[in-house]
Amino acid sequence: MLSASLVLLLPSAAGFCPPGIIAAHPLTHARIEAPIVGRLGGEAISRRHLGAVAAAAVLLPQQARAESTLVTRQQSYTRYVPRVERGRDYWAGGLRKLIASSDWKGLSAALEKKGSIDRIFGPMELWSSSFSGKTITSKTLAMNAAIDELREAAADLRTASEGKESGGGFFGFGGNKAMDEVKRKQTAEVAYQKGVKAINKYIELGNDGLGLNFTPVDTID
Repeated sequence: MLSASLVLLLPSAAGFCPPGIIAAHPLTHARIEAPIVGRLGGEAISRRHLGAVAAAAVLLPQQARAESTLVTRQQSYTRYVPRVERGRDYWAGGLRKLIASSDWKGLSAALEKKGSIDRIFGPMELWSSSFSGKTITSKTLAMNAAIDELREAAADLRTASEGKESGGGFFGFGGNKAMDEVKRKQTAEVAYQKGVKAINKYIELGNDGLGLNFTPVDTID
């Protein structure tokens, strides 16, 4: 029995004989094997032609999805990577100078919401999410883990900028105590290096499998 889709495809069922089926000639009743699968617009359709059409029907939607994904990734790259690079450059340059000069007030300002340090987190999260669709990929999860490490480094920088650390005391009830200048600077320097490692890890993950259509992002030396 012909399927509904194939019946619609063929203008006349009289010119159709499914492949491998032996048909009888209407006048002579001789048994013949039809070499033609069907007819469309008066032209014979072979099994090879139908196979090509079926393959195209499968491949075209896949190609469209691939092109759509590429366009989306290009848009995300153009929109978020320059902002990530600006944050990276500030961490490697401006932040380093603040720590070297013990500018704790300037460091505190950089850590505030929308400050020079804080501004890197938004675009980092958005770029990492661009590598996922309906489900979160392992690449996105790994990049987000690097972002969490950078946040920990920023929290340590905040401790240095405030110049206080939790006191010891019995069960930790000793209250916060002031940090001496040497320890304050050491804390900031360790946090800086921790942040460099997190940023480089994030960038390396983002560059992995990026494709020839994109320029790899530079890490901090």
